Amino acid sequence: MNEIFCSKIIKNSVEKILNQHESCVFIFYGQEGIGKRSFANYLANKILQSKINNNYFKIDLPLKLNQFQKKNENLFLNNTHPDVFILEEEKNKSIKIDKVRELKQFLSQTSSVSEYKIIIIDPIENLTINATNTLLKSLEETSHNTYVFLISHNLENVLKTIQSRVFKFYFNPISKENFISLLSNNKEFIFNNEELILVNNLFNFSPGKFLQFYPEKNFLMNDYVQFIDDFVTRSSSTKSTSDINDFELNLKLLFLNNFIKNILSYFVEKKFNDFTINFEKEIIKNLNLNSVLIDKIYNEFNLFQSHLRDALVYNSNIDDLIEIFLKKINL
Repeated sequence: MNEIFCSKIIKNSVEKILNQHESCVFIFYGQEGIGKRSFANYLANKILQSKINNNYFKIDLPLKLNQFQKKNENLFLNNTHPDVFILEEEKNKSIKIDKVRELKQFLSQTSSVSEYKIIIIDPIENLTINATNTLLKSLEETSHNTYVFLISHNLENVLKTIQSRVFKFYFNPISKENFISLLSNNKEFIFNNEELILVNNLFNFSPGKFLQFYPEKNFLMNDYVQFIDDFVTRSSSTKSTSDINDFELNLKLLFLNNFIKNILSYFVEKKFNDFTINFEKEIIKNLNLNSVLIDKIYNEFNLFQSHLRDALVYNSNIDDLIEIFLKKINL
């Protein structure tokens, strides 16, 4: 998500800190996909365009770029700026210590194009323990005119020793109204009420998370309906499970978790809650639910979640776990 969306209080506070410190480290934390990285990128771009002898960072000030500024901006936007070091997650894999050692080497060098150096780590909690400890030492040795932006989706997983050495800013979740505004203005997406219920359930109105799966067109409702239909009717001898396997893994998990939770909620509360869409209501009503089956779904779902956590740690085949779970509950 390229949209910069944070409070004026954060913008003003960060601007003040940048103008008071020749070097500092920030953590921007909060829900994934709500603009923390975009704001860090925006700040990095502004800093790289600045001169040390005139280092007043005005975040909201539109500039007529001179040749020096244009060069820095183009290099940064093309991910080729030699004074920028970025560590980021790759498909749910941890960020290894070798990458942090490269960062340490970067810190030992002088800037070459800009007069500043920028480091961005996204997200910091994806560093291994050894990488985190090495990073901590590197942060203590940060040189002048170096700014570090750490992105966190779960601050509880960030070492307290790191938190104590940085400026922390919490980014509030985005409201339904702002989500609609951002996606309709930037992508011309239109959402009906049923789709907004799904967006809330699956992505908590995070534009960045939604756009991970639907960057160009909004097929969310069609995909969800197809997935649930395949899921429920999969025990038929004439129905293939290949359609389920065609979905991207993380999207499958989101769909599956949402539907199972709505099944359990309906049976416990004896009514549908406000987070169940009409399509789900019709499907669930037609299921032959009883206390024995619900207990089985509940127990197998908890077991599936436990196996899923292990699979993420040991890089096991999650598709196999989904297949086993679906066979066991056999709706």
